[in-house]
Amino acid sequence: MTEFIEVPLTAEQIAEREAWEAASYERHVARVKTARFHAYQVEADPLFFGWQRGENTEQDWLDAVQSVKDANPYPEPEA
Repeated sequence: MTEFIEVPLTAEQIAEREAWEAASYERHVARVKTARFHAYQVEADPLFFGWQRGENTEQDWLDAVQSVKDANPYPEPEA
């Protein structure tokens, strides 16, 4: 059986935890930006270049861009 022992956090550890929690929103935004960047490369960019060559419509490209945004929404800003 595992026994857990409570050890109080130091002031430095508490400050570190608070800083980590405060940066949660920024980390989430960064993850969404990265996900969108990669999704645009795979889904929307080929349609954009196809549209430039006359192989796709502008609406095909715009729909792909909106699809990426819908699949990877930004979090609501913290108050």
